Amino acid sequence: MVFKKSKLKLITFIAFFMILIGLLPQLSSASSKATIVPVAYPNLVRTWNDLTLLYDNYFHNSTEVYEEIELIHDSVPELVDLEVIGQTYLGKDIIALRITNEQRAYQKAKALVVAQHHGREQISTEIALRFIHYLLNNYQENSTITEFVDFQEIYVIPALNYDSLDLVVDDGNHWLRKNLRPWDDDGDGLYEEDRAEDTNGDGIVSEFNVFDNSNPADPVYLYRYFEGIDNDLDGLINEDDVGYTDLNRNYNSYWRQGSGWSPDTMSQVYPGHEPFSEPETQAFRDFALNHSFGMAYSLHSGINATFFPDNEDGFTEPDLYWNMIQDFAEILPPSYTEVYTGYGQENYPFGESQILAGSWDTWMYFEQDCLAPITFELYRNYSSVAPLAYTVYDTNSTHLILEWKHIYDYFNPYPQYINDLWNRVKPGFDYLLDNTPRLDIFAEVNRGKSTAGSTVSLEFDITNLSKRIPSMDEITIEASEAFWFADPFELDGNSNSLINEEITLREDLVNKTLKIVIGNNYTGYYHYILEEASGVSGMTFVPILASTFLLGTIVLLKRRKR
Repeated sequence: MVFKKSKLKLITFIAFFMILIGLLPQLSSASSKATIVPVAYPNLVRTWNDLTLLYDNYFHNSTEVYEEIELIHDSVPELVDLEVIGQTYLGKDIIALRITNEQRAYQKAKALVVAQHHGREQISTEIALRFIHYLLNNYQENSTITEFVDFQEIYVIPALNYDSLDLVVDDGNHWLRKNLRPWDDDGDGLYEEDRAEDTNGDGIVSEFNVFDNSNPADPVYLYRYFEGIDNDLDGLINEDDVGYTDLNRNYNSYWRQGSGWSPDTMSQVYPGHEPFSEPETQAFRDFALNHSFGMAYSLHSGINATFFPDNEDGFTEPDLYWNMIQDFAEILPPSYTEVYTGYGQENYPFGESQILAGSWDTWMYFEQDCLAPITFELYRNYSSVAPLAYTVYDTNSTHLILEWKHIYDYFNPYPQYINDLWNRVKPGFDYLLDNTPRLDIFAEVNRGKSTAGSTVSLEFDITNLSKRIPSMDEITIEASEAFWFADPFELDGNSNSLINEEITLREDLVNKTLKIVIGNNYTGYYHYILEEASGVSGMTFVPILASTFLLGTIVLLKRRKR
């Protein structure tokens, strides 16, 4: 009887010991399954209140723009990074703001907004600043904006032409379009000594349009001149004005070859003496060369429209641009819709050449492989160019002179309406972010163990979230330690691809992971980890076997006891 009890205790101890051994993961790892998971990043906790502008309902000069930028960065350093990309002719810093969740430290899809190539289009700077606030104030308040900021790098350059901005805002020179490199237009050895001036003190430099009035029923336009005096006493008025180069004609694609430029240094569209002659365009060039943008905006004013780059036959991407025009017509106000449809089906897909010589969008498309570099024209007051906006300054039997005083409100709304304009054009900025090519990826292991020599079968369901813009370049799937698998492939906008691949492990995944990176320079790169799965069925076979052995032993002993 004593022997039987001892035997029972021994058998029970052995079975219990086997259960404990079976729970040790190292003894069952040989049959553990591999799994793939996205790299985990810490959550960003919002610590800031909504930002407001220091100068609202107000046009900013350069000093005030810098104050706004400093406040933005100091308030939300978790999302905002600043980079001085160059200086203006007069040495003012040109700053790019990168807005992204910096906890997710990897290369992401990139979106771009650059404002104020032209001095007098200061509304573009105001809209750029409000776009930045829109992103920061909606982070973790709006799920869509939060996703954009988490998974994209959004670059905003609030102004490119700060020198001219100051002359426009502070001095009221609302005609100034070009940068402030001085130039001796009339060749008298002096620089800018004969500018347009407000001689009657009404705060506006008027434009005078001269017509041949020999037939009053049908006057014929002859020329125009501006309010001013003959400062240098050479018998001419305003022949050596401030400003030199139109920055939006100074890029090196089709420079002095396409349309929309003039060799006259006094012209508003003079392209400079050589491509990238100006420090402002050099700064943007050097910045852009370090990035890949599938879609980008350059903000302007002077019309309600959106312009796309052209070639000799019309649109460079006729199908894409035509579809985007329809999108804009749906999301922007009717005043924009009318202009968009002006690029409509009657000129599609072919039309008269409209290659804009040396322009930003031409360079971005032909040199930087940006598929949709869009010139977003934000504003024009149509009433400012209506017939009633012109008043008769002088008339006689030979000449009719009409005076025009609306240069300010032609390009810019009055300050109290800036926020209203932002609300009208805001959907266009959502559209930019939504159409930046980026990926949604579902990855899983179909079969395969985590041990060296095992063949792991992987499946990737990859979707391009951009509705219109393709992946731009081939998407690669690369594993660390010189593992390369899956042939590169491209994705159209709003499309997906199912990729099945096998990879043979060189080492066990016990206490080790294999990094897998998916994407390209346009979509950004998405990081995954191939590792040993935890809690899989292979870890339970030993305790089950031991439990069965214990149960059988107890039953057998009970029978013997009987």
